[in-house]
Amino acid sequence: MSVLSTALYTVSTEAEAEQFVAMARPMGAAYAEQPGFEKLIVARDVIDPMTIVTMSWWESAEAADAWTKSQSYRAAKNESGGQGLRAKMEFGRWTSA
Repeated sequence: MSVLSTALYTVSTEAEAEQFVAMARPMGAAYAEQPGFEKLIVARDVIDPMTIVTMSWWESAEAADAWTKSQSYRAAKNESGGQGLRAKMEFGRWTSA
């Protein structure tokens, strides 16, 4: 059974929102190299464009946890244009998918 990791972020400016969403493609490539990764979706809220939702599917919670705690995750975020981005995580959790 897959695990869905969902997170809700807010940013302060349109430029930050665009920066966050622009990270999706290169971050997706970095995710794809991780053991247990299945799929990533990054989307802006149509009502509040300063809100961004990320959803990633993994083979297990352990695989998702290992990725988010890894140095590779932080490096991929910075290399994808996220260095200095001040997105606030409002909500995050894993659930069976």
